[in-house]
Amino acid sequence: MKLSRPQVLHMLGAAAVTGVATKPAAAAEPAFPQATIDRIDAAVKSGLETFKAPGAVVGLWIPGQGSYVKAYGFSDREKQTPMTVDDHFRIGSITKTFTVTALLQLVQKQTVKLSDPIGKYLPFVPRGNDMTLRMLANMTSGIASYTFDEGFIKEVYTKPDTQFTPRQLVDIAFKMKRDFEPGKGWSYCNTNTVLLGMLIEKVTQQSIADVFSSMILKKLNLTQTFWPTSGAIPAPYAHGITDYDGKQLDATNWNPSWGFTAGQMISNVSDLRTWVKSYTTGSLLTPALQKERTTWVTLPPNSPKRAYGLGIGIDNGWLGHTGELPGYNCAGYYLPAKDAVFVVEVNSDIAGPDKANPAPAVFKSITKILTPDNLPA
Repeated sequence: MKLSRPQVLHMLGAAAVTGVATKPAAAAEPAFPQATIDRIDAAVKSGLETFKAPGAVVGLWIPGQGSYVKAYGFSDREKQTPMTVDDHFRIGSITKTFTVTALLQLVQKQTVKLSDPIGKYLPFVPRGNDMTLRMLANMTSGIASYTFDEGFIKEVYTKPDTQFTPRQLVDIAFKMKRDFEPGKGWSYCNTNTVLLGMLIEKVTQQSIADVFSSMILKKLNLTQTFWPTSGAIPAPYAHGITDYDGKQLDATNWNPSWGFTAGQMISNVSDLRTWVKSYTTGSLLTPALQKERTTWVTLPPNSPKRAYGLGIGIDNGWLGHTGELPGYNCAGYYLPAKDAVFVVEVNSDIAGPDKANPAPAVFKSITKILTPDNLPA
């Protein structure tokens, strides 16, 4: 079904330790055969037409089979500016993968434990002693998501320059009814990851921007991935469109502070290629911790084939996450069976007539061509 504004905001939307992992040089993977390229082109163009989206950037890499990186349509439809493969996008909930990776690095350093209650570090959290860090990371805490509060939603869409603090965000959730008792269910919830971000800042005594920079971005040489402090986006960037109350809006420079560590970050297709492969394979973690990360919660509505771990999803063999913010919709996944990385970025979060979201729909149409045995739900 077409996502309501609460759902759109809600989805912000499913090795050995290397010490310092450097970003590999761009692989000289040959292009797919022309016939395959033609099919991919047709699938992406059909998707953009279906969703009436301005444009997209698609990156596909399957070692031994081929590669494909291409920009479609417009980064700015009003000015008819062509999209480029270097354009930056707001990546929404893919931010969660950075947050949980930082958390797991702190577990690795024995600074915190996944079994610790959040109340040990943030005593203001209601029933904080009943919810562990693991529950927050795998969405089983039962706490409500602030992104389902109607007053909050209205403020985001009618006052998009508002600067929110993390405490303001979680305080909204604390006034809402719990979804379920801690550990007794599963519900995708942005409040969980905001609380983890607050925890990370508390125990490191650093801003989350500095934590991400030192613990992830510099280690992987992710030079085109950013933690924004305002509504500005580094050039070049894609202008994003959204809709609210029946009107189409340009959300490009909206303040993303309401997403915090659940959805605030910016990146591009090249950096996402590196990042998706890194966190899905555990290049910054011990094998034991990566195994913890990929311990799947199959409580409904999950299933063995489509489930959630610690800030990571699995969908019929694909490991990764989607991300959505007003104006932007992204998907980044890794398929271990083929060592494949697929990244799709679309500068619209407006659902299509079939109620699906742009990036996941385009991603699925591409998998039908390249990996038909691993079609995501």
